[in-house]
Amino acid sequence: MKWFRSHDSSGESSKRWWTGTGVLSLLLIGIPAEPATDPCTLVAEQGGILFPVDQVDPSWRCRLGPIVNSYTTVGVIGPVQTPIAQGFYRYLLDRPIVIASLVQRLGIANFQASARGPNQFWVNDGDGTQGLLTLIHDDQTTRIYHIDGYHEGTLLPLIRAKAVVFMKIRPVVTQERRPAMETTLVSYIRLDDRILSALVYILRPLVGGVVTRKLARGFDVTNQLTTTIAQDPDRVAQEVTSPPLLAPDELKSLKTQLHAMRHPMPPSQPPRPTP
Repeated sequence: MKWFRSHDSSGESSKRWWTGTGVLSLLLIGIPAEPATDPCTLVAEQGGILFPVDQVDPSWRCRLGPIVNSYTTVGVIGPVQTPIAQGFYRYLLDRPIVIASLVQRLGIANFQASARGPNQFWVNDGDGTQGLLTLIHDDQTTRIYHIDGYHEGTLLPLIRAKAVVFMKIRPVVTQERRPAMETTLVSYIRLDDRILSALVYILRPLVGGVVTRKLARGFDVTNQLTTTIAQDPDRVAQEVTSPPLLAPDELKSLKTQLHAMRHPMPPSQPPRPTP
């Protein structure tokens, strides 16, 4: 999320300005009301796409529901086409640490990731935003993530927020008859600070798109990485081996994926009828 913190010579006038703005805003329209909804309710249709929310653990539904039903801002990105086969794409999505290592080695971004538990990673986009990313649900075509993090910019103090990201993926074929993936993200963000949440609510048409793009930074970095891999897999293979970028087992699996991309199996032919 991209936020701003104002600086001046005294520091106090900036603080008073923001405080005054927040109070005035609350007097004018108030904080957005909490909907009278069961906090554990999570509807299947998000952004016009159906997700298997009934398969989400009930305890997690009760954590996701308040964010989705009482969001500060919501956004949709996509569908975006990624030039990579489904198996390789899912391999990368399952491994934020591999993504972070590759984008740093290839000079794409200063993205960082470290494992914190099963399906949990601490991620840092290198631009002030970091937090705990948890994969809640995963199947062949959908993923649901929970993010608990913060952003520290240059004009506003530390901003804490929670987010729910619904991801829809499906294999497609490009005009060049090459395999690709089409991805759509539906993201809900809820600020922990009620006053700032009210301010963002007022400015939602202005800041909503910026917040959504900031949240989707990790997806954008992954898309840049897969484009680089598709355009020059030999370079990527060389970068990961000299010097070795990953642990031996992970390096072996990545090299297997890169080899399959450089030497795709020919499409299977139907058996010829017996004369």
